[in-house]
Amino acid sequence: MTEQLANLPPELQARINAIVEQANAAPPQPQPQPQPQPQSAALAQRPPSLMDHIVALRQEVAILSQQTQATAQVTEAVGNAVGQLYSMFFQQSEATTYSSEFQTQRPGVEDDY
Repeated sequence: MTEQLANLPPELQARINAIVEQANAAPPQPQPQPQPQPQSAALAQRPPSLMDHIVALRQEVAILSQQTQATAQVTEAVGNAVGQLYSMFFQQSEATTYSSEFQTQRPGVEDDY
C-alpha cells in the first residue's frame, strides 16, 4: 500500500496520513456489552473505516478530475476567442488608408501636369 500512496498527490498523501495517525492515536475504547438493537441502528453508529475514507477520497479525485477537464476546456475556449479577436483587429489594422493607397500608386506622366 505504501507504493500506491507514493503515486498520489502530496495533498492526498497528507490527508491519508492524518487519518491513519488519528486512528492510531485514539485510545482503544472498551467494548460495550452487546445490547439487543436493530441492525440498522448499529450500522449507523459505527465510525467510518479506512475503506470508507478511501472511497471518499476516490470520489474527491474523480470530482477534481472533472473540474480540471472543465478548466482545460474553458482555457481552450478563451484562447480561441482571443485568437479570433486578434485576427479581427489584425485584419482591421491592414485596412487601406490614404497613405497606403498613395504608396501603391505609380505616378504617370499625365499626373505631373
